[in-house]
Amino acid sequence: MADVLGIGTSALLSLQRAIATTGQNIANVNTEGYSRQSVEFTARTPRNVGVGFIGSGVQIRNIERSFDQFLTDDLRDRTASAAGASTLADLTGRINTLLASSDTGLGPVLDNFFAAVQDVANNPGSIPERQVLIGQGQVLAERFSFLDERLSAFDREVNQRLTDSVSQINALAQNIANLNEQIVDARQTGFEPNDLLDTRDQVVLELAELVGVTTVEQDDGALNIFIGNGQSLVIGNSASQLEAFSDPNNVSRTNVGIAGVSNPTDIGRFLSGGELGAALQFRNSVVDPARAQLGLIAVGVTETFNAQQALGLDLNGDLGGDFFQSIEPTVAGAAQNTGAGIITASIDDVSQLTGASYTISFDGTDYTITNNDTNASQTGAGPNFTVDGVAISVGTAPAAGDSFLIEPVTTAAGLFSVELSDPRLIAAASPVRSSASIANAGSGELENLSVNGTAGLPLAGTVTLTFNPDALGAGIPGFDVVGIGGGPIAFDPSTDSGGVSATLGDFSFELSGVPVDGDSFTIQNNLDGSGDNRNALALAGIQREPNLLGGTASFQDAYATIVGDVAVRGQQASSLASTESALLDQARAARNGAQGVNLDEEAANLLRYQQAYSAAAQVIAVADEVFQVLLNATSR
Repeated sequence: MADVLGIGTSALLSLQRAIATTGQNIANVNTEGYSRQSVEFTARTPRNVGVGFIGSGVQIRNIERSFDQFLTDDLRDRTASAAGASTLADLTGRINTLLASSDTGLGPVLDNFFAAVQDVANNPGSIPERQVLIGQGQVLAERFSFLDERLSAFDREVNQRLTDSVSQINALAQNIANLNEQIVDARQTGFEPNDLLDTRDQVVLELAELVGVTTVEQDDGALNIFIGNGQSLVIGNSASQLEAFSDPNNVSRTNVGIAGVSNPTDIGRFLSGGELGAALQFRNSVVDPARAQLGLIAVGVTETFNAQQALGLDLNGDLGGDFFQSIEPTVAGAAQNTGAGIITASIDDVSQLTGASYTISFDGTDYTITNNDTNASQTGAGPNFTVDGVAISVGTAPAAGDSFLIEPVTTAAGLFSVELSDPRLIAAASPVRSSASIANAGSGELENLSVNGTAGLPLAGTVTLTFNPDALGAGIPGFDVVGIGGGPIAFDPSTDSGGVSATLGDFSFELSGVPVDGDSFTIQNNLDGSGDNRNALALAGIQREPNLLGGTASFQDAYATIVGDVAVRGQQASSLASTESALLDQARAARNGAQGVNLDEEAANLLRYQQAYSAAAQVIAVADEVFQVLLNATSR
C-alpha cells in the first residue's frame, strides 16, 4: 500500500503546485508584463515489480512561462516607434500652432509694417504716418523677439528632455544589469526564473519608450542591450552610463554621450526611437531650421531695408541712416580651445544666405570651414573666406586644433530691433530728381530715376543729357552727357522709343520716346524732398521682392516656407503617431494573446485541478483504509 500512498501523495503535491500556479496567473491577470505560467506534469520513474513495471506517481517537470520571442521583439520595437512618434507629433504640433497662428505668427505683423511703409509713401511729408511706421517697426521687432524666445524655449525643453531621459535610461540600464545577474544565478538551479524574466522584459519595454534598443541574449540567459549604431548599454551584469553634456561648440545645447570619458563624443545623431530619439529629431529637423530661417528673414529685412533707406533722403535733406539695428553673425570659440585666435564674420550678400551654421577649424596650417547642415567643407590658408554670403576673417590665428562655431542668422531674430527713433529721419524721398527742358520739341522722356549707391552723392553739380543725332559719331544718335562721366549714351529713336535702361554713376533711369536734336534732360540733387515718395515706394516694394534664398523668395515667401515645412512635418508626425499607435495596440494584443492570462482558461484549469486533487485525496483515503484493514487483520 505504500506504493498507492506514494502515488496519491505525489499527485496531491503536484496538483497543489498546479493550483498555486493557476492562482498566481489569476492574481496577476492585471499585472503589466506578466506572462502566463503553466505546469508541465511528468510521470515518475516506474519500478520493476517482477511481473512488469508499475508507476510510482507524478511529478512536476517544469513551470513554463508562455513566451514568444518574435512577438516580444515586435512589441518592443513598436513601443519605441509609438513613443517617439507621439512625442514628435506633440512637439511639432505645438510649434506649428505657434508659427501659423495669426495671433502669434510673423506674417500679419510683417504685412502691417509694410502697409505702414506704404502709408508713408502715400503721404511722405506727414509726421504721424512716419511715427506709425516706427511703431510698426517696433511691433515687428517684438514679434521677431517673441518667436525667437519661444523657439529658444523649445530648444531648452529639448535639453531638459534629454537630461531627464538620460537619467531614466541610466537607471533602467542598471536595473536590467542587476536582473541579468539574478537571472544567471537563478538558472544555475536548472529552472527558468519566470517572474524575473517577466520583470526584465517589462523594464526593457520601459527603456524602449525612451530610446530604440536592440537585444541579444547570451547563453547564460543574460540580455545584452544596444542603442544607436551598436553602442552597448548593458553587457551581462555591467551597465554603461550615458551623459548629457554641453556641446563644446555651443554651450546652450545639450548633447548625449557616454559617461566616464574626458572628452565625450556626441552619439545623438545615431540615436532614434523613443522619447529621446524624438526630441533629438524635433530639434534637428524642426526647431533648428525654423529658428534659422526666421533669423534669415530678420537679417533679410534688416539688410535690404537699411540698404534702401540709405539710398533715400530724409526730411532734413540728409541721406538716410539705418532704420533697423545692424545684425552681425555670432562667432563662438569651442570650450576646449587653447589659443587666443580671433575670428570675425559679417554678412556679405544676404541673398546667398542659407540659414546654415558653420564650423571653422584650424589644423596649424589650413582652415576648414564646414557647413553644419550639409557637411560640405572647404579648406584654405585664409585669412579671408566667403561662403554662402558670409564673409569670414581671421584676425589672430588660433592654436592648432581650435575650432569656432559661426552662426550667421541663428540668433538674428532675437537681435532684431529698430535703430531709428526720429520720424523725420525716414528717408522717403530720392536724393536726385530729373526734369525735362521746357524747350524740348520731341516726345522723349527720362523716367524711373533711381539711386543704386551713395558714393557719388550729393552730385557736384547738375547733370545734363542732350540728344544729338551724331552723339557717338558715324551718325549714331544718342545723348551727350555733361556733369558726370559715363556718356555719351546710345539711343536711336527709331528702335529705342519703347524704352532703354541707362546708368550714370550711382543712379539709373529709362529713356524712351522720340527726342529731337537739342532736347535735353537734367538730373540734380533733390533739395526739397518733403513731398517726394520715390524711395518710400522702393521701401514698400521690398516686401514682394525675391531678395532671399538666392533671389527666389520674398520675406513672405520665406516665412510661408517655414510654416509650410513645419505644418507638413506636423501632419506627417501626427499620421505616423496614429499609425504607430494602432500597430502598438496590435502588437500588444498579439503578445497578450500568446502570453497573457485568460481568466476563462484559468477557471477551467482550476476546476480541473480541483477535481484531480479530490480524486488524489480519495486515492490516499483508500490506501489508508486498506492499510488499516491489514493492520487490524494482523493484530487478530
